[in-house]
Amino acid sequence: MNQESMDAKDLYNQGLEKIINGDYAEALDYLEKSLEVNPEDYNTWEKKAIALTQLSRPEAAEIAKNHAHRLYNQQHPSLVVEKTAEEWLQKGYQLYNNGDLNGAIAAYRQSLELDQTYYWAWHNLGLALTDQEDYEGAIAAYQQALNYNPNLPQIWQARGHTLYQLGRYLEAIVSAEKCLEIDPQYYSGWEVIGSSLYYLEKYEEAIRAYLKCVEIAPDYYIAWDYLGTTYADSNQFPESFAAYNRCLEIAPKYALGWYNLGLLLARVGQHGEAVSRYNEALRLTNDRFEEAFYARAKSILYSQGHSLSTKNYG
Repeated sequence: MNQESMDAKDLYNQGLEKIINGDYAEALDYLEKSLEVNPEDYNTWEKKAIALTQLSRPEAAEIAKNHAHRLYNQQHPSLVVEKTAEEWLQKGYQLYNNGDLNGAIAAYRQSLELDQTYYWAWHNLGLALTDQEDYEGAIAAYQQALNYNPNLPQIWQARGHTLYQLGRYLEAIVSAEKCLEIDPQYYSGWEVIGSSLYYLEKYEEAIRAYLKCVEIAPDYYIAWDYLGTTYADSNQFPESFAAYNRCLEIAPKYALGWYNLGLLLARVGQHGEAVSRYNEALRLTNDRFEEAFYARAKSILYSQGHSLSTKNYG
């Protein structure tokens, strides 16, 4: 389905999917087209703000965020009073989607005051706390959710991801494995395992986990990117090139993928080719990618014959 034949909701959903996958430039394209069709949708303005923030356009992001808040307040008068745990959960979900993490957390806590066994409220509280980088609080919330319902794979996966962010890699693996016991097709569980194994420097095991992830979700380009990096760090360069190329075939506007491919080309001495990949990463981010600037400068020096140590490149 091309963009011209999509309605505002379809365009929004495509944009949201691109944000989830980290493809912010393409997400912005979809969201702006959605707003051309329906400029009154505050969710779309809020997601546009997220994409702009990730693309290092803070002023435009602030304008979009403020517009989202104005629309939300116009469309949700404060006369409605939530009375049930479910209503507070929905309120929290709306606030979360509108970028109001503090409001969402307060709503989820209010939901739990009415029903402390409401595991979805504990789960959503964990997600919001994670976004605030309160990882210990998030883990406690996920554990409460699991106390009341231990059979939901998304809670085990979310817990594993947060443990990974804390550097508690062995615990993260255990949590992700529990997720996969419940649902072997939950591909992001394999991602948590692969990333944890990578930081434990168990590269071959990490590769197997990432391969399982892309076997289940062959278009999940983030996993292909991680796979490329893991192959590179285990000196499996042909496989690394193949993984990065697959990542960029799926997501050609993924700036980090171009940057990582540039690093790999530089590592094998192809500095001229590396420069072109860094240039693409910079083009996609409107020259707001500091690491790509520095890496490009190094490769330019190499290609001009300056005596920088290849061994110490990076």
